[in-house]
Amino acid sequence: MNFEPTNQTPHILHPFHSVLLDADLCVGCTTCIKFCPTKAIRVRNGKAKIFEDRCIDCGECIRRCPKGAKKAVSDPLFVMDAYDIKVALPAPSLYAQFGTAYAQENIFNALLSAGFDEVFDVAWGALVVTEMTRDILAHEALRPRISSACPVVVRLIQQRFPSLIPNLMPILPPSEIAAREARRRLGALSQKIGIFFLSPCTAKVTSVRAPLGYEESAIDAVFSFGDIYATLKRALESLPPPGTPTDKDAAS
Repeated sequence: MNFEPTNQTPHILHPFHSVLLDADLCVGCTTCIKFCPTKAIRVRNGKAKIFEDRCIDCGECIRRCPKGAKKAVSDPLFVMDAYDIKVALPAPSLYAQFGTAYAQENIFNALLSAGFDEVFDVAWGALVVTEMTRDILAHEALRPRISSACPVVVRLIQQRFPSLIPNLMPILPPSEIAAREARRRLGALSQKIGIFFLSPCTAKVTSVRAPLGYEESAIDAVFSFGDIYATLKRALESLPPPGTPTDKDAAS
């Protein structure tokens, strides 16, 4: 399977953005302007305005806004209802949200209990990226090389440093690689398959709606950690504690 993007040159950006402004909460304090890396925000008529052609969805304005006027949007959980087979793609950072009390296996079981039919770890895609990166560095002289895993970095280079575009690694992000592999493995099934990325990153929502360097994402929706956390926490609390013998253990 090909895990290389077809094109990373600048293009007309899709009008969708995962970072939005709540004008009712904005007081025009200019804090967001000071920290925006692409100068995508200005104050007009006492309210901040985000210029879509410059925004890279980094979320820095969300973190800095003292009034909470910047919001991150993601897909609602009910979109899963439209699919027969629901595949969860958890970002590795999901496991850390629940501390050390739960192992990766516990999180996987909680995802299955929460309504997903399959779980495919995005970390697998990261391993593929690592191997492809080693191969590229071993056979190409171009230096430095810049990881293309983060859509914020890719968009920042497109916006502010276009001369560095050739230095971007010609590799799809780990989440996309994992999604394509999961879809390949389930390709023989006749049911409608939905691939859902669980991510803390606002830019990942945008990158699924408006892919960078490839025509269409294999991911159907992106769920934020905030939206999925309570559901997973309840599922974890309803599962047997770690180390509890199962029926399978008793039978053996």
